[in-house]
Amino acid sequence: MIRLMTIILASASLAACSGGNEFAGGGDILTIHGEIGTTDRGAMQPGLEPLFNAYGIDFDSAHAMPFASLADMPQHTVRVAYPAGGETHSFSGPLLRDVMAGAMPEGTMLTITALDGYQRDIELSRIEDHDVILAIRMDGDALNIGGFGPAMIVWPRDTDEALAGMDDSDWIWGVFSIEVN
Repeated sequence: MIRLMTIILASASLAACSGGNEFAGGGDILTIHGEIGTTDRGAMQPGLEPLFNAYGIDFDSAHAMPFASLADMPQHTVRVAYPAGGETHSFSGPLLRDVMAGAMPEGTMLTITALDGYQRDIELSRIEDHDVILAIRMDGDALNIGGFGPAMIVWPRDTDEALAGMDDSDWIWGVFSIEVN
């Protein structure tokens, strides 16, 4: 009986928080840190933020972005084959340069970290020169943890001639941290 009640309560909690496949809890899904001019949260707390700790990410202050803030920004759509040569999908979210502008970056290099530990350095100028989006939806549905979520860097390689033939190396899915250096 106790096990059944636990399952019922857990299911009800998950259903209440699902919000149509979006992060209804309002927690931050992206943290921008490093050489930035705008901060709205304090230092990384190793005991409470084990993912940052596990990947050696440390900061004294940061700019945090919940799903709702990203969803409230002007949304852009990129229809593109992903992975390269795969099916075409419709990705939507704010332009990454607009997301970064909110943090007022003072450096020129971004270190983007994904949930699986994949890290990629990308020059900020590349983000500014192309309509790269921080996708939070694919084919209309929120990007989920366990899939490509909570956010994914998507390049318009099918419509931007300068990106033609681009491989998937800079297509980071599961993005949760961006450090500005």
